[in-house]
Amino acid sequence: MTDNEAESTPTRICRKCSAANTSPGEFCPGCGTPYVRRSRRPSRKVALVAALVVLLVAGGTAAIAVKKHQDGLAGDRAAAAAERQDRRERDAAADARERADEAERDVRRDLVEALEKQITKDAKENVADDLLEGPIKYTSCTATGGGSTDDLTALTGTFECIAVNEENNDGTASGYRYAGTAEWDTGSITWKLGG
Repeated sequence: MTDNEAESTPTRICRKCSAANTSPGEFCPGCGTPYVRRSRRPSRKVALVAALVVLLVAGGTAAIAVKKHQDGLAGDRAAAAAERQDRRERDAAADARERADEAERDVRRDLVEALEKQITKDAKENVADDLLEGPIKYTSCTATGGGSTDDLTALTGTFECIAVNEENNDGTASGYRYAGTAEWDTGSITWKLGG
């Protein structure tokens, strides 16, 4: 090697044996280690393993996303089923309440009918005793001042009743006025002539 070559070649230090050298070669004269690291291409095996890892991670992520989606759908279905069950229970409760209310209205209508029959009976007895003129054909009662059979909040019902002894050609009726009261909770009725 000439002096010019030695001057133009920089001093290199071996990364393995730490020897300083100005030789122009690519390898350390002391240990044979190359001065420049060569990048190695990954082997096919390493590339396949890396691709497999990427696929597994992507597949796992997709599986987690699918699981979360399925769990969300299952939660939605469960919530919808619970809502349907609640709606059925509310509807059943409302139906039961309506049936109970209608049964109470029937009881109240029967009590008003009993009031009308008792007034008819009383008026016929008064006709027999010559206190009223007959014949008494029937009695009709109309709710006054609230308390009708449909008002389920009322405890009593007051009625203006007429014991009919004459039906007019114009569709009206004439008779004797009675006042009646029905106690809804006890089922008792009272009446008096003249109201």
